[in-house]
Amino acid sequence: MGLFSRFSKKSSDEKIDDTVDKEHGVDDAVTNDTDAEDSTEADADEADSSEPADSADDEDLADSTDDQDVDELDEEAVLEKSAPYDRSEKGPFDAAEEFPELNRLDLGALKVPVVDGMQVRLDTDDDSQRVLAVTLIHEGGGIQLQAFATPRSEGLWNTVRNQLATGVTSQGGEAAELHTSLGRELAVEVPAKTEDGRPGKRAMRFAGVDGPRWFVRAVFSGKAVTDEEIRSELSALFRGIIVDRGQGAMAPRELIVLTAPQVDADSETEDEDKDELNPFERGPEITEVR
Repeated sequence: MGLFSRFSKKSSDEKIDDTVDKEHGVDDAVTNDTDAEDSTEADADEADSSEPADSADDEDLADSTDDQDVDELDEEAVLEKSAPYDRSEKGPFDAAEEFPELNRLDLGALKVPVVDGMQVRLDTDDDSQRVLAVTLIHEGGGIQLQAFATPRSEGLWNTVRNQLATGVTSQGGEAAELHTSLGRELAVEVPAKTEDGRPGKRAMRFAGVDGPRWFVRAVFSGKAVTDEEIRSELSALFRGIIVDRGQGAMAPRELIVLTAPQVDADSETEDEDKDELNPFERGPEITEVR
């Protein structure tokens, strides 16, 4: 692991709707559910039509029933869990499942694979200092991971993906759904300023996986969006994480707060000793940024 650091930001609300990264230029992505009542009201307004009552009523009733059936099917589809078909075999894994042994950083609810040269950043809340997310940075690309609680029989990614797309387009950005090895992803471009202050766009990709009573959202940025090789490496790390939600009761969409790893001073001393023995061997660099 190359670098371990903290990044503090103001984010006191811990529901999933309010954890879309403002640092990436995307505001809260919240939409309201709508009821399918328009067709029913239209049928009621036409009850006094001069056409034959039996045929008109039958057609209106059939149309209304069809609309209601479609709405119910759409709602069921939205609430379905969304994940790669091989999730249980290739991850992300639940703590109760079998998983391959990898070098992982233990952040409590998330066990995150780490590789040489990778930087690990913990995104914390300014006030409480609780860890809200972890960002893995490798070769100029980044992937931010957050875990949320879900009901046992319902998923969040279909709903969240639609909310993100609506939020992005409402701000003048663009959103397109993609089908990848991670399932359905959302590729977005949001308005942003370039380094010289001119108007431009920033590209990101959102991925989500519903598991047993949890949901993990990933945000790819930097070269992880444009470079397929770097993206593939970070995607493999995403597939290798382990989610340990715990058995406690949690509200749906509640953010599962992570825990910072304990840095062992003895291990640091050992690393220094190793460096003295072999000055060409680079050990982990551990820094903290507040």
